[in-house]
This record gives sequence, structure tokens and C-alpha cells, in this order.
Amino acid sequence: MSGRKYDVIVVGGGPGGLSAAVHLAEKGLKVKVFEKKKLLGKPVRCGEYFPVKEEMVKLLPRVKCIDIIDSPEDAIDSKCKSIRMVSPRGHEFEFPFEAYILDRHVFETHLGDVARSNGADIDVGVQAHYYPEDEGGWVGPTRETADYGEIIVAADGYPSETAERAGLPEREYAGPYAVATNIEYLMTDLGVEQDVAELYMDPRYSPGGYGWIIPKGHGRANVGIGIREPYVRREWQIRDLLTGFIEKNKVAAKRLKGGKTASLIGDSLPVDGPLTRTYTDRVMAIGDAAGMVMPTNGGGIQTAMITGRLAAEAAVRYFEDKTSLSSYEDAWKDQIGAEMENSKKMRQASDRLMGHEFVFDMLLRLMGTRRIADVIMCQVPSGMGTFVHLLA
Repeated sequence: MSGRKYDVIVVGGGPGGLSAAVHLAEKGLKVKVFEKKKLLGKPVRCGEYFPVKEEMVKLLPRVKCIDIIDSPEDAIDSKCKSIRMVSPRGHEFEFPFEAYILDRHVFETHLGDVARSNGADIDVGVQAHYYPEDEGGWVGPTRETADYGEIIVAADGYPSETAERAGLPEREYAGPYAVATNIEYLMTDLGVEQDVAELYMDPRYSPGGYGWIIPKGHGRANVGIGIREPYVRREWQIRDLLTGFIEKNKVAAKRLKGGKTASLIGDSLPVDGPLTRTYTDRVMAIGDAAGMVMPTNGGGIQTAMITGRLAAEAAVRYFEDKTSLSSYEDAWKDQIGAEMENSKKMRQASDRLMGHEFVFDMLLRLMGTRRIADVIMCQVPSGMGTFVHLLA
């Protein structure tokens, strides 16, 4: 092996991996990031919805590094003031919730610039693989061209090759209810409200998930659906489902009339909560690679950044006094574990009803706006704890 040696190598240059790299570099550790995309944050793989710090304080009140939830102004395409949920039969529920809609390329480029300015090395356009050893391991396009890291951070999304090669239970996550498939258009020439994000519960066109219209300013919006395989009839194709949502959902079709479709993206998302184990002696999994996506709403940017920071702090402790990397798992369980577990239980409970349009619509109407907001905020709605427990 002739590669360079680093204290920490991060596999994946998304928000989580870059947040880890920023903190590691600021603490003086020698850190390397590998990212397979040729440009940070491009192509986009999500709705780019980014709740503001004040909302995240309410959602995850025990997080100690909440100040990292921020964005430079030039990375913000638009700002939303509320969320509007539309039931299977067109009933609307709207509540205040502030969020930025990001330009992920600008956002992640900014994080990369901060990491580099503190000494981090970032290689883009490199499909890197992890080659484990008893103490750390090698990361690179091939074993012969790999660099060595004493600590490895798996930030390579879902499914994570790095986490699997490290012996973490990535494959155990492969149940059909645990993974959502997402597909999304960037649409232009729209007249949709630019300060409201809309979620659509429509089992005809987003079976096992939901549809969304997320405004990006200047008549643009990210328009997509998330589905899960057990809810999909065999003859359905996901692209046809997205077309059906755009053209045939009575509410969405009115909002999107006259719009034009631009880029199309797709991705898979873990929606069953964190892995049962997220660390080994020398490896930590963060973000999507660790299942750190909120099961009830699919949000993953903030949890990736938070777990990236917590993993970096654990790595710093390791180099200071050889503290076990188990401190990373202890930290995320303490700071976001309860909310992730609540969110998982509510997703499991909703699974019982999601395929039944009339029943699900009636439940949403009975819950009302306040309780619906609680679910999206990963809180068990007041008075519904027993009901959620029984269904889950």
C-alpha cells in the first residue's frame, strides 16, 4: 500500500459526511472525504426541504449541536412558512412550520469549502470502497490505490457498502416495509404557492408513502412521490404513478396545471429507524447509511448533519484518550433516540391503515390539524399513545 495515511476517512460527501469533516478538520485531525458524485450535491437526490433551526429545537429538543442546522443565504432557493397535508379525499390540514428549500449543490459546496479551509482533503468523482483491517482500514477506488484511515465514517447513503463491509447490520434492514423508493421531477412554469410545502396522502399514486409539492421559487417546485413495495400492485410502474399524481390527483392536478417537467431523479430511503448497531471498533455509520431518517416524514438532512457531528466528536474523543466509539451510539440515542423510536412506531401504526383510503382519510379528519402536526414532528399525538402502541 502506497496511499496516504489519515486519522479519519469519510466515505460519502453529503451533508452528514461533510459536517463530520468540518468538525474533524477544525479539531486538527487529518481527514479525507471521498464522494462519488462529480459535483457536491449534484445531481439532487431529495426534496431539499430544510427545517430552520428553531423548528428543529422543538422537534429534537435534546440535541446539543443544534447550531450546525443552518444554511448560507445563497444556498436557499425559497422559504416556507407552513406545511399543508392533503388527505386521500382532498381534505386539507395546514399548520405553521418554517423551512428553507435548499439548492443542495450550493449548500454542500459551502460545507466542502469550510472543511477544505480547515485542512480536509476532499476527492469528488471517486467511487471509493472500504477494505477493512483489524486497526482501521483502507479506502479508495481499488485496494492498491487506497488511503489508510485509523477511523472510518460510513456516510455513503443507503444501502451502505461501507457499513456492510464493516460488519454492521445493513442487510438486516432490507425488509420490504423498511425501504421507500422515491421519484421526483423538478417542475417549472408553475403557479403554486411559494411559501407552503404540501404533502399528499394518496394511496392510488403514492402507495405506502406520500406525494409532495415543495416550492423552489420562480415558479419552480420539486414534485415527487415515495412508495413502498408491499403496497404497489404488480402492474404499476413508479414513473406512471408519478404521472398519475401530477395529472389525476384532484388537488395536485389543479396546482400543477400548465407546469413543465425538467430533471427526473430517483433514490431509495430507509424508513425503519436506525440500525440496531451503528459502530464497530473503528467504524461509525451516520445519516442514511445508519438509517437516520425520520420514518414518519422522510426527513434526513438534519439527522445526517447531527449524526455526522456526533460521530466526529466521538472520533475526537478516541484520539484524545482512546474512548470507545460506542460513545457515538450513546450520544445519538441520548439526543435523538426517543424521537426516532416514536417516529418508527407511528409509521408502523399507519401501515395498518395506509392502504385503506376511506379509513385513512377518516382517521386524519378525526385527528385534526394539531395531532397531524404532532405526527410529522415525530411526537405521539396527545391521547393516542395506546392506539399507536396497539397498531404498531
